[in-house]
This record gives sequence, C-alpha cells and structure tokens, in this order.
Amino acid sequence: MSEDDVRKMILKSSPKSCELDPMPTSLLFECIDEVVPAITHVVNESFLSGTFPSMFKTAIVKPLLKKPSLDQDDLKNYRPVSNLSFLSKVAEKLVLSQLSEYLNANQLFSPVQSAYRPNHSTETALVKIVNDLLLALDDGKVSVLTLLDLSAAFDTIDHNILLHRLEHAFGITGTALSWIRSYLSDRDQTVVVNGLKSEPFRL
Repeated sequence: MSEDDVRKMILKSSPKSCELDPMPTSLLFECIDEVVPAITHVVNESFLSGTFPSMFKTAIVKPLLKKPSLDQDDLKNYRPVSNLSFLSKVAEKLVLSQLSEYLNANQLFSPVQSAYRPNHSTETALVKIVNDLLLALDDGKVSVLTLLDLSAAFDTIDHNILLHRLEHAFGITGTALSWIRSYLSDRDQTVVVNGLKSEPFRL
C-alpha cells in the first residue's frame, strides 16, 4: 500500500478510540503526516510476511444492555461489544479494499449478491426479488418466498472451510492466504465490566 492509500483509509475511518490504542485517535488525525510512513511500513510488512501483527489480535469486550428498561441482572439482556485497536481496523479495511478489488476484477462475486459490494444494498436485493415476483405473476406462475435469518451467521463460519474455499474457489493462495489464516488465528480478548478487566483469554 502507498502512504497515500493508508492516509486516505485513516481519514475516512471513524475516529473512535479504544483502550488498546497507544494514542487517542484524534491525536493521530492531527499528526497524520508524521505517523503515516510508520503505519504504512507496519501494514506493508504485515502483508509481505503474511502475518497479522499479534498486537492487533487483542479485543476488549464490554457488555452493553440492549435496552435501558431491561433487567440488568439477566445476562441475556446484554450484547457484547468487541473493540479493537484503531490500527487493526485500518489494516482490515486496507485488506478488504484489495480483496474486493480482486473479486470484482475477476468477477468472483455472485451476480445476485447485494451485501458487501459497492453500489449494492438491501434495496437492490429487494428490487431484484420484487422484479422476479412481478415477472412470475405476469407469466401466471405461483411464487413462494422463503426467508432464512441466520442468527450471528458470521460467528459460526468454520475457518478451515473458509480458508479452503478462498484457496480453491477464489484462487487466493500463498502470502495472501497466509495473512488471512494469521488474521483468523490466535486471537485474545479481555472482558471489561465496571472498570474491572478479566485476564486475557484465547478465542
């Protein structure tokens, strides 16, 4: 990545800070010209070595009450919010931009996929479904629409299956695949409740 690529990604990122950040994100934005060369070096070394830095693999998890009216003593009324360091999220976004560019250039997205694609959204998915239903109705056909909501679907993906599909169905190999494998493995998290931290534990 060029320094300009990294600068643009930082400046269009949300300026939220995390306890794991070595400096407040607002300060990083103020001295962006001084720190971009170092950040670019770290990111590029990560990409070239196929290793996601271990310091970027730690998350701080804070349980937040879903609604103020819910019982605070019932644990199911909380949702865990996982916070990563700002630079970790920047590195993720830089990889996502390259990966999306590769998938688009090689036409590897499903033609009916609307999620996680530029100029696509839930709106384009709905337009496609409504169009299909209207065309079927015009042809005198009967339509049945079945919807499936997979709760926390991304949390249930088997990493070995994902890596296998990336390699064999999408042609992602070598250092790029090693980087993704490294990104997915050996992660730690610490839970913070009322200012008290748990010991870090491996996911």
